[in-house]
Amino acid sequence: MNHGAAIPLEAPAADEGSLAFPGWRVLLGAVLGLAFSPGPMVFGSMGLIAPFLAASHGWSRGEIMLSLTLFNVAGLVAAPYTGRLIDRAGVRAVLLPSLVLLATGFAVLAFFSTTLWAFYGVAFVWGAVTVGTQSISYTKLISGWFERRRGLAIGIAAAGLGVGYSIVPLLMVRLLAGLGWQAAYGVLGLVVLAVPFLVNWVVAHPNPQASREHGPADGMTLGEAMRTPAFAIMAISILLASAALTGVVPHMALMALDRGFSKGDAAATASVYGLSTIIGRVVVGWLADRFPATRVAAVFFGLSMAGFAMAGALGAAASLPLLMALSLVIGLGFGAESDVIALLIMRYFGRRSFGAIYGWLLSAFLVGASIGAPLFGFAHDAFHSYGVACFVATGVMALAVVFMLVLDRQHHG
Repeated sequence: MNHGAAIPLEAPAADEGSLAFPGWRVLLGAVLGLAFSPGPMVFGSMGLIAPFLAASHGWSRGEIMLSLTLFNVAGLVAAPYTGRLIDRAGVRAVLLPSLVLLATGFAVLAFFSTTLWAFYGVAFVWGAVTVGTQSISYTKLISGWFERRRGLAIGIAAAGLGVGYSIVPLLMVRLLAGLGWQAAYGVLGLVVLAVPFLVNWVVAHPNPQASREHGPADGMTLGEAMRTPAFAIMAISILLASAALTGVVPHMALMALDRGFSKGDAAATASVYGLSTIIGRVVVGWLADRFPATRVAAVFFGLSMAGFAMAGALGAAASLPLLMALSLVIGLGFGAESDVIALLIMRYFGRRSFGAIYGWLLSAFLVGASIGAPLFGFAHDAFHSYGVACFVATGVMALAVVFMLVLDRQHHG
């Protein structure tokens, strides 16, 4: 079904390794879509507008970051239904309206959140209606176009998140320098309409050949998948990693500000975190085409664990270059997380109910993110530093590694 005015892409007549292969255009749309998805745009900007919200309304850092919890709680409730809707109605029917709602939310939050409860209400609704702009839509499209290079393609697409985490803080600093925070936030909505919405309107089409070659019997139903031990192990590992790796995102800039560095240095520190996820996602995707995704994820989660441990041990003694280096190391694990969900679903459960299964695992991801962001904030409020939070994150990442290794042993042992 054609849900848009653009001409659908034809079934691929070229090899995946050829630039003429239509899947690369779909992949471009996914990269741009994920670069300007809720993670980079909302989480990547909240740390920079938090001081303005605190100055304007007197809200504490923990209270402000709680809005991200509500954003994610709404998303985790909506994700399973969004996944089923994508399976039934198609990606375009969900993705394009969701992008419009993502863009609208920036202006609504900026200009109509005059009380803390209004701020929370907007964040909750916004989280529910924008699940379709996340990786659940793009990875379903890509999985239908790529087979031999599926891991690499998903890794490249997920690298768009790293691009977003790199450029959004820098963009926000520039916008805040020339505009008030409310106008700057509104401009972010216009960026969503100008880039990911327009590009995906043109290129985000499913592979018609894949729907013929891989019928509904290809893989497990949602119910069958959820009854397997592998599903529970995946969900727990993803939840744990997300609590640490997504939870720290809005605090990266604040860690630098707390050490007395400038706003530009703080934005650069957050940007380095995004840069590391670009590297992590592409490398993880490339490796996952050659080695079990569980083992690849365990290695990269272990790197993040080490980064958190060093950040906690150094505390306020960390110089700017060292803080950036730690941001780089921690971000490598964040780069692995998005790739792993899609690849594990395809490997363990197949294509049949991809959207529905992804929706439930995305809920696990969002539970972790909902817990992590405010806990980092409240830990800072209680201890006046991020040291304790970093040590807790070290333990959380160690558990995520263990669960990935258990999953690997269950499959290969």
